[in-house]
Amino acid sequence: MVTLYFYFNLFLIFLSAYIEYILGKYSWARYVYYSKKILKLVEKCGTKVKIEGIEELEKIVPPVIFVSNHMSSLETFIFAGILGEYLRFTFVVKKSLLYYPIFGKLIKFTNPIAVSRKQPKKDYFVVVNQAEKLFSNKISLVVFPQATRSKEIDENKFSSLAIKLAEKFKLNIIPICVKTDFLSVGKVVRDFGKVVPQNDVRIKIFPEIKYQEINKQTNKKIIGLFKTKLAEWYAE
Repeated sequence: MVTLYFYFNLFLIFLSAYIEYILGKYSWARYVYYSKKILKLVEKCGTKVKIEGIEELEKIVPPVIFVSNHMSSLETFIFAGILGEYLRFTFVVKKSLLYYPIFGKLIKFTNPIAVSRKQPKKDYFVVVNQAEKLFSNKISLVVFPQATRSKEIDENKFSSLAIKLAEKFKLNIIPICVKTDFLSVGKVVRDFGKVVPQNDVRIKIFPEIKYQEINKQTNKKIIGLFKTKLAEWYAE
């Protein structure tokens, strides 16, 4: 019943936002507003939402690159409610998301960088070309280095794309660790799985890594931060 309750109300939130979008009334402020409604919806399912490191967002001079692990589709829904009051940002997303009914239009509103995830070299040049325009307009970028959603961090599947972008454009990196197994990975549609209300939603925003400090070990450092934090959360 919790799963049905969540998705029914999530659909209503998406529908309200979509109607505003169609009427030309949708804005960044409304995007943030609806994202916060999704956070409240998660809490209404009986799940605790705990966010650490909000103070780090107050120190940011945009644009920056956010690097986050990818556990479920929930982080895509709620990041605007956490980051959006401090800066404008968008995502690197898989192209297929843009074709989802209603939700796809709302994602397009953020002008994401869409990639195939099948041709890494081609995807890299797509990201670089589009990211340059975003950064020139002070828009930050969220990168999910994991190719697929997972509870574990696999070093061999943790892309260095964010590191390369930070070095190329001389931008700081802000790691964000998420525990969002409140939503499981769907068996039919991976983006929409069963709700597990007993799994707390946890977000940790780490201090930014200055671009001058970025080196060949930075990716491993971020992986280490994520592994340590996830182990800490799961041990509680």
